[in-house]
Amino acid sequence: MRNYNTVTFFIVAHMDDWQLFMNPYVTWSLWNETNKVIIIYTTSNDAGGGEDYWRAKEEASISSVRFGISHLRDVYGAREIVQINNHALHRWFGGNAICYFLRLPDGHLSGSGFASQSYQSLQKLYQKSIHSIRAVDQSTTYNGWLDFVYTLQGIIDYEVEELTDIIINYPETENIINPGDNSDHRATGLAVQAMPKYPNYRRYSYIGYHLRSYPADLLGEDLFWKIGQFAVYDKTLYDLTGYSTLKEGPSNYIEICFRSAKFREL
Repeated sequence: MRNYNTVTFFIVAHMDDWQLFMNPYVTWSLWNETNKVIIIYTTSNDAGGGEDYWRAKEEASISSVRFGISHLRDVYGAREIVQINNHALHRWFGGNAICYFLRLPDGHLSGSGFASQSYQSLQKLYQKSIHSIRAVDQSTTYNGWLDFVYTLQGIIDYEVEELTDIIINYPETENIINPGDNSDHRATGLAVQAMPKYPNYRRYSYIGYHLRSYPADLLGEDLFWKIGQFAVYDKTLYDLTGYSTLKEGPSNYIEICFRSAKFREL
């Protein structure tokens, strides 16, 4: 084990969430080699697409992380499957960074889900309008909301080891503070808040889409690394699929990239 002083979790719904909504704090964490950094992606971010698409997004997110730890040189990392709370979870590790891919169905902006995944969503699981949710690769099924919550808790317990300085970063759940956010973002935040050991950690909740409404305030190297990490993500996705997230709406991404993450400490 490395000589870590702190373990920092960034728990997000989609593969480009931390780059857009949690920087420069993710970048700073990755740069600190005494900080063990774990990024948990709760959904596959499939947007109703097929396996090639969501697998490419995983690779794109890993490329973005590797760019963030490029100072370590030649960090290609490796994948494995770990069993946590009786679920097979996909884990990538390289340098001081670790990524978990839970591969749950993308719930769509509204939480309605997509036809390709039988309209499943985390929001529906939270609201008990569905009683289980299955990973898009059919690797595991979560039987109820608490099964999902306890799995997040299990990942944290697994990675913390003997470290006592534990930081949890996750999407803001309050609509008044963070209006108009994606259903997957909010459901992921609610699951974090429901974890049994949640009160024991240093906790920070982050604004999502509403970040665009704040003044542009990111400059210098922090701006470079935020744009760079998102560009690496988008370039990898394009190379693997021919699809560019950036082309969905360049102005929206420009607005977000020029803004430092906004969060509150709980």
